[in-house]
Amino acid sequence: MKNKHKALLIVAHGSRKDESNNEIFQLAENISHKTNSFDIVEACFLELAKPSIPEGIQSCIANEASEILIMPYFLAAGRHVLEDIPTIVDEEKAKYSDISIKSLPYFGSNPVIVDILNTLAENDA
Repeated sequence: MKNKHKALLIVAHGSRKDESNNEIFQLAENISHKTNSFDIVEACFLELAKPSIPEGIQSCIANEASEILIMPYFLAAGRHVLEDIPTIVDEEKAKYSDISIKSLPYFGSNPVIVDILNTLAENDA
């Protein structure tokens, strides 16, 4: 019987500072405790830190994911969002034809960001 686990893979830029990367791991852990939609929530990095995007996808598959949603955790649509991440994800899709791997819109493109920023500004004003 084929596994039916759904994974969310958060892709951040990556940093030379472990503290910054640990924030992303903590974010993934916090989401995993709150979600009812995903069986697996993991984090990976485009560069400068591990795991890489291919390693993150492999980890989800090793944890029996049959569907992986890639969430680019970026605020703006620069080269990484428009070119680098899609290229890597497409290469990984070609390796795992039996796994559904789909990229979600990048974090900063979501209209709810306006509400979050407004709320934070109002609360701190």
